[in-house]
Amino acid sequence: MTELPQMFCVKTSMGDRNGYFLLRWSVGEAGVHIIKGTNHHDRFYNIEQLNADATFHTITSRKNSGRVTRPLRWRFTGERLREDDLLIPVLQIIPMNTLPSMKDRMFIPIIPAVPAVPAGQAPIPAEQVQHEPVVPLVAPPGIQAVIRLFTIPQHIIRAVLRDAAMQEETCPITSEELDISNGAITSCFHLFEKNAIEKWLSLPNSQHKCPLCNTKCKSFTLD
Repeated sequence: MTELPQMFCVKTSMGDRNGYFLLRWSVGEAGVHIIKGTNHHDRFYNIEQLNADATFHTITSRKNSGRVTRPLRWRFTGERLREDDLLIPVLQIIPMNTLPSMKDRMFIPIIPAVPAVPAGQAPIPAEQVQHEPVVPLVAPPGIQAVIRLFTIPQHIIRAVLRDAAMQEETCPITSEELDISNGAITSCFHLFEKNAIEKWLSLPNSQHKCPLCNTKCKSFTLD
């Protein structure tokens, strides 16, 4: 029997951008595959071409947030995403409504977003685009630290952590399940258990960098 890959993606679109919806599964009672959306963590993926498989396979599935089980048919499309040793096959899923709702953090775009330009105005050359200001951190001697100057509003932190709890997200450091009481979000929009990320960022060797994407960051929690 061919098993559904534990992590996979399907082709989709969000607005005017084409891309991939990143998913994973876990096995529930009676062998039901519980389909969940998953965070792409701002990774960069290459698209590789493989041989397509015309054979459809059937499993019993349900959404992570639902109770209704239903049959799901899937097959390999002949594409996969790669980041170093991480390989994610692209599947065709029938019917698509067996999948959970897609959030921004589950969408991997393959067409870059193009800012809207008012009628009659020429596009701004890329080299002239104004980026967010950056300010220096107080860093140990010999370490140069730069971080983006902004905060994350409390209502956004609450919404992101509530969604993480619903999706059964876990801390990459401690593997503890996250919720609004114990979670934290970094300025690079990765989620951790708040004590774990605070301890990590306080270590001199961390250089105030996110342990997932290695960019300078701050962490934010609910007040």
